[in-house]
Amino acid sequence: MDSRVTIYDIAKETNVSAVTVHRALNNTGRISPKTKQLILDTAKRLGYKVNTAAQGLRRQPIKIGAILFCPVEEYVDAIIDGIAASGEELDKYNVSVDIKKIEYTNNKDCLKATCEHIKTFSENNFNGIILFASSFMDEMQELFAFIKEVSEKGVLFATVANDIPIEEKVVHVGINAFMAGSMAAEMLDFSCRGKDVALLAASNDSPINKKYIDGFMSYAENNVFSNIGIYEHYDDKQRVVEVTKQMLRENPDLSGIYMTTASSALACQCVKDMNKAGLSIITTDLLRETPELLRSRVANAAIFQNPFKQGKNVVRFLYNYITTKTGGGVHLLSPHIILSSNISSYIF
Repeated sequence: MDSRVTIYDIAKETNVSAVTVHRALNNTGRISPKTKQLILDTAKRLGYKVNTAAQGLRRQPIKIGAILFCPVEEYVDAIIDGIAASGEELDKYNVSVDIKKIEYTNNKDCLKATCEHIKTFSENNFNGIILFASSFMDEMQELFAFIKEVSEKGVLFATVANDIPIEEKVVHVGINAFMAGSMAAEMLDFSCRGKDVALLAASNDSPINKKYIDGFMSYAENNVFSNIGIYEHYDDKQRVVEVTKQMLRENPDLSGIYMTTASSALACQCVKDMNKAGLSIITTDLLRETPELLRSRVANAAIFQNPFKQGKNVVRFLYNYITTKTGGGVHLLSPHIILSSNISSYIF
Protein backbone atom coordinates (compact mmCIF):
# COMPACT_ATOMS: atom_id res chain seq x y z
CA MET A 1 0.00 0.00 0.00
CA ASP A 2 1.20 3.50 -0.86
CA SER A 3 0.49 5.56 2.27
CA ARG A 4 0.62 8.77 0.21
CA VAL A 5 -2.54 7.92 -1.73
CA THR A 6 -5.46 10.04 -0.50
CA ILE A 7 -9.10 10.48 -1.39
CA TYR A 8 -8.02 13.56 -3.37
CA ASP A 9 -5.81 11.39 -5.57
CA ILE A 10 -8.76 9.09 -6.23
CA ALA A 11 -11.03 12.09 -6.92
CA LYS A 12 -8.56 13.45 -9.47
CA GLU A 13 -8.16 10.05 -11.13
CA THR A 14 -11.93 9.48 -11.43
CA ASN A 15 -12.87 13.12 -12.13
CA VAL A 16 -15.33 13.32 -9.21
CA SER A 17 -15.36 15.35 -5.99
CA ALA A 18 -13.59 14.28 -2.81
CA VAL A 19 -16.98 14.19 -1.08
CA THR A 20 -18.20 11.64 -3.61
CA VAL A 21 -15.09 9.53 -3.04
CA HIS A 22 -15.66 9.66 0.72
CA ARG A 23 -19.26 8.53 0.27
CA ALA A 24 -18.25 5.62 -1.95
CA LEU A 25 -15.47 4.42 0.34
CA ASN A 26 -17.64 4.68 3.46
CA ASN A 27 -20.89 3.48 1.85
CA THR A 28 -22.79 6.62 2.86
CA GLY A 29 -24.94 9.15 1.03
CA ARG A 30 -26.44 8.96 -2.44
CA ILE A 31 -24.16 7.88 -5.27
CA SER A 32 -24.79 5.97 -8.48
CA PRO A 33 -23.71 2.31 -8.51
CA LYS A 34 -21.58 2.95 -11.62
CA THR A 35 -19.67 5.84 -10.02
CA LYS A 36 -19.28 3.95 -6.76
CA GLN A 37 -17.78 0.94 -8.51
CA LEU A 38 -15.41 3.17 -10.51
CA ILE A 39 -14.18 4.78 -7.28
CA LEU A 40 -13.74 1.42 -5.50
CA ASP A 41 -11.85 -0.04 -8.45
CA THR A 42 -9.61 3.00 -8.68
CA ALA A 43 -8.93 2.96 -4.93
CA LYS A 44 -7.91 -0.67 -5.16
CA ARG A 45 -5.69 -0.05 -8.19
CA LEU A 46 -3.92 2.85 -6.48
CA GLY A 47 -3.44 0.84 -3.29
CA TYR A 48 -5.60 3.05 -1.10
CA LYS A 49 -6.85 1.73 2.24
CA VAL A 50 -8.92 3.46 4.88
CA ASN A 51 -6.81 4.84 7.71
CA THR A 52 -8.62 3.07 10.54
CA ALA A 53 -6.34 4.59 13.15
CA ALA A 54 -7.30 8.07 12.04
CA GLN A 55 -10.97 7.07 12.06
CA GLY A 56 -10.54 5.84 15.61
CA LEU A 57 -9.08 9.15 16.72
CA ARG A 58 -12.01 11.04 15.21
CA ARG A 59 -14.67 9.02 17.03
CA GLN A 60 -15.57 8.93 20.70
CA PRO A 61 -13.13 6.95 22.87
CA ILE A 62 -13.97 3.28 23.38
CA LYS A 63 -13.56 2.03 26.94
CA ILE A 64 -13.25 -1.66 27.75
CA GLY A 65 -12.99 -3.01 31.28
CA ALA A 66 -11.73 -6.41 32.37
CA ILE A 67 -12.43 -8.05 35.73
CA LEU A 68 -10.68 -11.29 36.60
CA PHE A 69 -10.22 -13.64 39.53
CA CYS A 70 -8.88 -17.17 39.77
CA PRO A 71 -7.15 -19.16 42.54
CA VAL A 72 -4.39 -20.18 40.11
CA GLU A 73 -2.23 -17.06 39.92
CA GLU A 74 -0.14 -17.99 36.89
CA TYR A 75 -3.16 -18.77 34.75
CA VAL A 76 -5.03 -15.54 35.39
CA ASP A 77 -1.82 -13.51 35.00
CA ALA A 78 -1.24 -15.01 31.53
CA ILE A 79 -4.77 -13.99 30.49
CA ILE A 80 -4.16 -10.49 31.84
CA ASP A 81 -0.92 -10.24 29.85
CA GLY A 82 -2.87 -11.08 26.69
CA ILE A 83 -5.56 -8.50 27.48
CA ALA A 84 -2.90 -5.86 28.13
CA ALA A 85 -1.12 -6.70 24.86
CA SER A 86 -4.31 -6.14 22.86
CA GLY A 87 -4.95 -2.95 24.81
CA GLU A 88 -1.56 -1.58 23.76
CA GLU A 89 -2.23 -2.47 20.12
CA LEU A 90 -5.65 -0.78 20.17
CA ASP A 91 -4.46 2.38 21.91
CA LYS A 92 -3.86 4.07 18.55
CA TYR A 93 -7.54 3.52 17.72
CA ASN A 94 -8.63 5.59 20.73
CA VAL A 95 -9.38 2.47 22.78
CA SER A 96 -8.51 2.13 26.46
CA VAL A 97 -8.52 -1.12 28.43
CA ASP A 98 -8.79 -0.99 32.22
CA ILE A 99 -7.86 -4.27 33.95
CA LYS A 100 -9.02 -5.13 37.46
CA LYS A 101 -7.42 -8.24 38.90
CA ILE A 102 -9.13 -9.35 42.10
CA GLU A 103 -6.75 -11.04 44.50
CA TYR A 104 -8.29 -14.42 45.21
CA THR A 105 -9.54 -15.02 48.76
CA ASN A 106 -12.80 -16.89 48.34
CA ASN A 107 -15.53 -16.99 45.72
CA LYS A 108 -18.05 -14.98 47.74
CA ASP A 109 -15.73 -12.02 48.30
CA CYS A 110 -14.41 -12.14 44.73
CA LEU A 111 -17.92 -12.11 43.26
CA LYS A 112 -18.84 -9.16 45.48
CA ALA A 113 -15.75 -7.28 44.26
CA THR A 114 -16.66 -8.19 40.65
CA CYS A 115 -20.09 -6.56 41.04
CA GLU A 116 -18.48 -3.45 42.52
CA HIS A 117 -16.10 -3.12 39.57
CA ILE A 118 -18.94 -3.67 37.09
CA LYS A 119 -20.88 -0.88 38.82
CA THR A 120 -17.90 1.48 38.56
CA PHE A 121 -17.31 0.67 34.88
CA SER A 122 -21.00 1.21 34.12
CA GLU A 123 -21.09 4.56 35.94
CA ASN A 124 -18.05 5.65 33.91
CA ASN A 125 -19.75 4.78 30.60
CA PHE A 126 -17.61 1.83 29.60
CA ASN A 127 -18.67 0.26 26.31
CA GLY A 128 -17.81 -3.32 27.21
CA ILE A 129 -16.72 -5.50 30.12
CA ILE A 130 -14.70 -8.74 30.01
CA LEU A 131 -15.21 -11.25 32.83
CA PHE A 132 -13.16 -14.18 34.07
CA ALA A 133 -14.92 -15.46 37.17
CA SER A 134 -13.53 -18.74 38.44
CA SER A 135 -16.55 -19.64 40.54
CA PHE A 136 -19.41 -22.12 40.73
CA MET A 137 -22.70 -21.50 38.93
CA ASP A 138 -24.85 -21.68 42.08
CA GLU A 139 -22.81 -18.84 43.60
CA MET A 140 -23.28 -16.48 40.65
CA GLN A 141 -27.00 -15.71 40.80
CA GLU A 142 -26.46 -12.22 42.21
CA LEU A 143 -23.80 -11.54 39.55
CA PHE A 144 -26.14 -12.75 36.79
CA ALA A 145 -28.90 -10.40 37.96
CA PHE A 146 -26.48 -7.46 38.16
CA ILE A 147 -25.11 -8.14 34.67
CA LYS A 148 -28.66 -8.12 33.30
CA GLU A 149 -29.33 -4.77 34.98
CA VAL A 150 -26.14 -3.17 33.67
CA SER A 151 -26.53 -4.58 30.15
CA GLU A 152 -29.88 -2.81 29.86
CA LYS A 153 -27.88 0.43 30.00
CA GLY A 154 -26.04 -0.58 26.83
CA VAL A 155 -22.90 -2.19 28.30
CA LEU A 156 -21.72 -5.25 26.36
CA PHE A 157 -20.29 -8.28 28.15
CA ALA A 158 -17.68 -10.81 27.08
CA THR A 159 -16.24 -13.79 28.93
CA VAL A 160 -12.82 -15.40 28.74
CA ALA A 161 -11.68 -18.87 29.85
CA ASN A 162 -14.83 -19.66 31.87
CA ASP A 163 -18.02 -19.38 29.80
CA ILE A 164 -20.69 -17.85 32.03
CA PRO A 165 -24.18 -18.81 30.76
CA ILE A 166 -25.77 -15.36 30.42
CA GLU A 167 -27.92 -14.03 27.58
CA GLU A 168 -26.20 -10.65 27.77
CA LYS A 169 -22.84 -12.08 26.67
CA VAL A 170 -21.89 -11.12 23.11
CA VAL A 171 -18.44 -12.78 22.98
CA HIS A 172 -16.77 -15.75 24.63
CA VAL A 173 -13.17 -16.81 24.06
CA GLY A 174 -11.97 -20.03 25.63
CA ILE A 175 -10.43 -23.40 25.04
CA ASN A 176 -12.10 -26.36 23.35
CA ALA A 177 -12.38 -28.27 26.63
CA PHE A 178 -14.19 -31.24 25.10
CA MET A 179 -11.30 -31.69 22.68
CA ALA A 180 -8.78 -31.34 25.53
CA GLY A 181 -10.51 -34.09 27.48
CA SER A 182 -10.59 -36.37 24.45
CA MET A 183 -6.90 -35.73 23.80
CA ALA A 184 -6.04 -36.62 27.39
CA ALA A 185 -7.97 -39.88 27.18
CA GLU A 186 -6.28 -40.81 23.91
CA MET A 187 -2.82 -40.14 25.34
CA LEU A 188 -3.57 -42.27 28.41
CA ASP A 189 -4.89 -44.97 26.10
CA PHE A 190 -1.34 -45.49 24.82
CA SER A 191 -0.11 -46.72 28.21
CA CYS A 192 -3.20 -47.43 30.32
CA ARG A 193 -5.61 -49.37 28.10
CA GLY A 194 -7.62 -51.81 30.21
CA LYS A 195 -6.28 -50.30 33.43
CA ASP A 196 -7.58 -47.96 36.16
CA VAL A 197 -7.34 -44.21 35.56
CA ALA A 198 -8.61 -41.13 37.38
CA LEU A 199 -9.47 -37.49 36.69
CA LEU A 200 -8.58 -34.64 39.03
CA ALA A 201 -11.06 -31.86 38.21
CA ALA A 202 -12.11 -28.59 39.81
CA SER A 203 -15.84 -29.32 39.93
CA ASN A 204 -18.58 -31.09 38.01
CA ASP A 205 -20.61 -27.90 38.56
CA SER A 206 -18.23 -25.88 36.38
CA PRO A 207 -19.31 -25.86 32.70
CA ILE A 208 -15.74 -26.00 31.42
CA ASN A 209 -14.75 -28.84 33.75
CA LYS A 210 -17.85 -30.75 32.72
CA LYS A 211 -16.66 -30.46 29.11
CA TYR A 212 -13.20 -31.78 30.03
CA ILE A 213 -14.86 -34.76 31.67
CA ASP A 214 -17.38 -35.26 28.84
CA GLY A 215 -14.58 -35.23 26.27
CA PHE A 216 -12.60 -37.79 28.27
CA MET A 217 -15.63 -40.04 28.75
CA SER A 218 -16.60 -39.77 25.10
CA TYR A 219 -13.26 -41.20 24.02
CA ALA A 220 -13.33 -43.84 26.77
CA GLU A 221 -16.94 -44.94 26.27
CA ASN A 222 -16.04 -48.30 24.70
CA ASN A 223 -14.42 -49.67 27.88
CA VAL A 224 -11.00 -48.31 27.03
CA PHE A 225 -10.18 -48.26 30.75
CA SER A 226 -11.23 -50.76 33.42
CA ASN A 227 -12.25 -48.04 35.86
CA ILE A 228 -12.42 -44.22 35.80
CA GLY A 229 -12.50 -42.30 39.07
CA ILE A 230 -13.36 -38.60 39.25
CA TYR A 231 -12.10 -36.43 42.11
CA GLU A 232 -13.06 -32.78 42.68
CA HIS A 233 -10.72 -30.32 44.39
CA TYR A 234 -12.29 -26.90 43.55
CA ASP A 235 -8.79 -25.54 42.81
CA ASP A 236 -8.35 -24.98 46.53
CA LYS A 237 -4.67 -25.58 47.32
CA GLN A 238 -5.25 -27.49 50.54
CA ARG A 239 -8.00 -29.59 49.00
CA VAL A 240 -5.86 -30.34 45.92
CA VAL A 241 -3.30 -31.94 48.20
CA GLU A 242 -5.90 -33.80 50.28
CA VAL A 243 -7.87 -35.09 47.30
CA THR A 244 -4.74 -36.18 45.40
CA LYS A 245 -3.60 -38.19 48.41
CA GLN A 246 -7.09 -39.65 48.81
CA MET A 247 -7.16 -40.66 45.13
CA LEU A 248 -3.81 -42.42 45.43
CA ARG A 249 -4.83 -44.24 48.62
CA GLU A 250 -8.18 -45.39 47.24
CA ASN A 251 -6.74 -46.65 43.94
CA PRO A 252 -3.75 -48.91 44.58
CA ASP A 253 -3.91 -50.17 40.98
CA LEU A 254 -4.07 -46.70 39.46
CA SER A 255 -2.22 -46.48 36.16
CA GLY A 256 -2.94 -42.98 34.83
CA ILE A 257 -4.24 -39.53 35.83
CA TYR A 258 -5.69 -36.63 33.84
CA MET A 259 -5.40 -33.34 35.75
CA THR A 260 -7.84 -30.89 34.14
CA THR A 261 -6.77 -27.57 35.66
CA ALA A 262 -3.69 -25.47 36.36
CA SER A 263 -3.62 -26.94 39.88
CA SER A 264 -1.93 -29.92 38.24
CA ALA A 265 1.56 -28.78 39.28
CA LEU A 266 0.59 -29.03 42.95
CA ALA A 267 -1.05 -32.42 42.38
CA CYS A 268 2.07 -33.69 40.59
CA GLN A 269 4.18 -32.68 43.57
CA CYS A 270 1.92 -34.80 45.79
CA VAL A 271 2.40 -37.79 43.48
CA LYS A 272 6.14 -37.25 43.61
CA ASP A 273 6.17 -36.87 47.43
CA MET A 274 4.25 -40.12 47.82
CA ASN A 275 6.77 -41.94 45.61
CA LYS A 276 4.10 -43.08 43.17
CA ALA A 277 6.45 -43.70 40.26
CA GLY A 278 5.27 -45.25 37.01
CA LEU A 279 1.98 -43.37 36.71
CA SER A 280 1.06 -41.89 33.34
CA ILE A 281 0.08 -38.28 34.02
CA ILE A 282 -1.44 -35.70 31.68
CA THR A 283 -1.40 -32.18 33.15
CA THR A 284 -2.95 -28.90 32.07
CA ASP A 285 -1.28 -25.59 31.17
CA LEU A 286 2.28 -24.37 31.03
CA LEU A 287 3.33 -23.36 34.52
CA ARG A 288 6.70 -22.61 36.10
CA GLU A 289 6.97 -26.23 37.22
CA THR A 290 5.84 -27.80 33.94
CA PRO A 291 9.25 -28.03 32.17
CA GLU A 292 10.83 -29.89 35.09
CA LEU A 293 7.78 -32.13 35.55
CA LEU A 294 8.04 -33.21 31.91
CA ARG A 295 11.82 -33.53 31.79
CA SER A 296 11.92 -35.57 35.00
CA ARG A 297 9.08 -37.79 33.71
CA VAL A 298 6.80 -37.01 36.65
CA ALA A 299 4.28 -36.00 33.95
CA ASN A 300 4.08 -37.41 30.43
CA ALA A 301 2.46 -34.43 28.71
CA ALA A 302 0.71 -31.12 29.33
CA ILE A 303 -2.32 -29.83 27.48
CA PHE A 304 -1.63 -26.18 26.69
CA GLN A 305 -4.63 -23.83 26.66
CA ASN A 306 -2.77 -20.66 25.65
CA PRO A 307 -4.29 -18.29 28.22
CA PHE A 308 -2.27 -15.38 26.78
CA LYS A 309 -3.96 -15.82 23.39
CA GLN A 310 -7.36 -16.19 25.03
CA GLY A 311 -6.86 -12.82 26.71
CA LYS A 312 -5.54 -11.21 23.55
CA ASN A 313 -8.39 -12.49 21.39
CA VAL A 314 -11.26 -11.61 23.71
CA VAL A 315 -10.33 -7.91 23.58
CA ARG A 316 -10.07 -7.99 19.80
CA PHE A 317 -13.42 -9.73 19.32
CA LEU A 318 -15.19 -7.44 21.79
CA TYR A 319 -13.67 -4.36 20.13
CA ASN A 320 -14.86 -5.58 16.72
CA TYR A 321 -18.34 -6.17 18.08
CA ILE A 322 -18.49 -2.73 19.70
CA THR A 323 -17.37 -0.98 16.49
CA THR A 324 -18.86 -3.12 13.71
CA LYS A 325 -21.23 -5.64 15.37
CA THR A 326 -19.08 -8.45 13.94
CA GLY A 327 -16.95 -11.05 15.72
CA GLY A 328 -19.61 -12.02 18.25
CA GLY A 329 -20.29 -15.54 19.46
CA VAL A 330 -18.14 -18.32 20.87
CA HIS A 331 -14.48 -18.62 19.82
CA LEU A 332 -12.65 -21.73 21.04
CA LEU A 333 -8.91 -22.28 20.73
CA SER A 334 -7.66 -25.77 19.95
CA PRO A 335 -5.44 -27.15 22.73
CA HIS A 336 -1.82 -28.13 22.07
CA ILE A 337 0.13 -31.07 23.45
CA ILE A 338 3.41 -30.18 25.15
CA LEU A 339 6.05 -32.86 25.66
CA SER A 340 9.56 -32.68 27.05
CA SER A 341 10.84 -32.78 23.46
CA ASN A 342 8.97 -29.65 22.29
CA ILE A 343 8.58 -27.59 25.44
CA SER A 344 11.38 -25.24 24.40
CA SER A 345 9.08 -23.97 21.62
CA TYR A 346 6.60 -22.72 24.25
CA ILE A 347 9.05 -21.05 26.62
CA PHE A 348 10.03 -17.45 25.92
